[in-house]
Amino acid sequence: MNENLWKQYFERDQFTRKITRGFPRVKKAKIKFSSLNQFTIDVTEYKEVALLSKKGEYLPILENGQIVQEPQEKADKNKVILEDFTGQDKIMPTIKNYYKLPKEIQSGVSQINYTPSKNNDELLTIFMNDGNRVILNISNMDQQMHYYPQVAKEMDDKGIIDMEVGIFARPYDEKNTEDENNQADSE
Repeated sequence: MNENLWKQYFERDQFTRKITRGFPRVKKAKIKFSSLNQFTIDVTEYKEVALLSKKGEYLPILENGQIVQEPQEKADKNKVILEDFTGQDKIMPTIKNYYKLPKEIQSGVSQINYTPSKNNDELLTIFMNDGNRVILNISNMDQQMHYYPQVAKEMDDKGIIDMEVGIFARPYDEKNTEDENNQADSE
């Protein structure tokens, strides 16, 4: 830029807006003088809080719900994986409720699938590291998952814990291989 230094400095708000609009990872940018004829740009980025599984790759999801189109081949073990989500309107509430959970429950979650039904567009299936699956609603996930450790402890076999309405647990059906196939797909 062949512009006057002071003009650039006084228009720094315009430049910082361009930076935050042009780069989805940038949460905040601040321009300040670093020496007589130089500027420094301090950038704060949004944190990656989850991964969206899509076509065998993983897309980072930022804390503001933005999905970054930078596919990764491997999942980061420290981030929850979301699958079958089609829009941010369900991603943000899911992420917010997930991060309200105690750390020990968060670490037990391997994947969260968006599995709406005709009657319920908030339905999730949560795949747990211990082999169980939990079915519940996005809006009350943070309250109901608090019961998971106790319910899982009382189960004799691995299975499905349905918390959509009330709490019901059942082992995987030996006659119905769909339960086991769905569990194997998540691992």
